[in-house]
Amino acid sequence: MSTIKGFWQHANGRIYAVESDTFGTILGGAGPLEPHDLHDLEDYDYKPAITQWLVDNVAQHKLRRINVHSYR
Repeated sequence: MSTIKGFWQHANGRIYAVESDTFGTILGGAGPLEPHDLHDLEDYDYKPAITQWLVDNVAQHKLRRINVHSYR
């Protein structure tokens, strides 16, 4: 299965690595992560444990995709 990985930032400033399928369904995540110590998206272990939290926060518009280059 093909997945899409990206960095997302919460309204509180914390950053998460999020994995979703090609339809946008969130499959798992990692974090919170240190903004000045971000690694390649393939280096993270995406866990389903925070999936519901991620989904809820996206629905509440508290998480947004970010451009990682602004943090490196």
